[in-house]
Amino acid sequence: MLAARLHAYEAPLSLDDVPVPDPGPGQVLVRVEGAGFCHSDLHVIDGEVRILPRLPLTLGHENAGVVAAVGAGVRGVAEGDAVVVYGAWGCGRCDYCVGGHEQLCVAPEWAGLSQRDGGYAEFLLVPSERHLVRLDRLTPREAAPLTDAALTPYRAVRRALPAITPDHPVLLIGVGGLGQYALALLRLLAGAQVIAVDLSEEKRAIAARMGATHVLDGGQDDLLERVLDLTDGHGVSAAFDVVGADATLDLAVRSTRPLGRIVQLGLAGGTARLKALDSARFEARFEVSLWGSIKELREVIALAEQGRLPLIPSEFVPLSRIQEAYDRVKGGRAAGRVVVTPG
Repeated sequence: MLAARLHAYEAPLSLDDVPVPDPGPGQVLVRVEGAGFCHSDLHVIDGEVRILPRLPLTLGHENAGVVAAVGAGVRGVAEGDAVVVYGAWGCGRCDYCVGGHEQLCVAPEWAGLSQRDGGYAEFLLVPSERHLVRLDRLTPREAAPLTDAALTPYRAVRRALPAITPDHPVLLIGVGGLGQYALALLRLLAGAQVIAVDLSEEKRAIAARMGATHVLDGGQDDLLERVLDLTDGHGVSAAFDVVGADATLDLAVRSTRPLGRIVQLGLAGGTARLKALDSARFEARFEVSLWGSIKELREVIALAEQGRLPLIPSEFVPLSRIQEAYDRVKGGRAAGRVVVTPG
């Protein structure tokens, strides 16, 4: 089968011919029909995040497809089922796994980000059927981004809901793929006005069409003053930073009112600095949110299949042209999500 593998950091992905995996007991082989190209993969390829335990490795952690074969003992899915793949595979034994937070596992084996190969390939070997969610209405290639681009902000927004009130706006920094789903989920779940910030004029226009109450140019020097003006000087009840740079994190911290919530989703390498009586308001809470649980993924799929969570635009690129996916994400030219289609 064809697989896009990383042989060295700061090098292009290589299209290699590798054997098709054979599912063992409890395992499932999925024919990949969609694999979202995530900014996390970009950071790994570029060597900014060097977390891989081995090279070469097939990347791709945002996957969906059709069950091609099952190992002995598999009962929950059958050949031909359309599924999305929960990619945060854990040990299944630590406190976080047994508590339903497998993405926080102390010894994670994430698809495409660990010893396990990911979905930039024609087939993906899934170690357990518990990592699959069946699809009833959505096609795998349109559902693939839900496994990360929607799941990650879903968890972040839900955890921040106790701090969000209808009489105080929330701040969303970054309106790319994750940011667009964050905006949709804020409108669906939070009931508060949304101030959206982005450098891209195109993405600001998307945010306006999606219902952001105020849209600000991220390149302006007076962003903090603009946010405070829009909140009558009080600050926002919650700030979501999907970018993760020093400047955006500083804006998120300084914009948040007392008792508010600051949530970092973008993990690009920025550092948040909280200083009492300076940048941080009293009793504001800072949190780094990571991915989501399998239960939360089931909820995201249910919302999308019920039509309550609208799908953001996707651009589909064949596996044979995966470098184009890299270039579009790297250049910030993707309106929504870029999805690699090996099928």
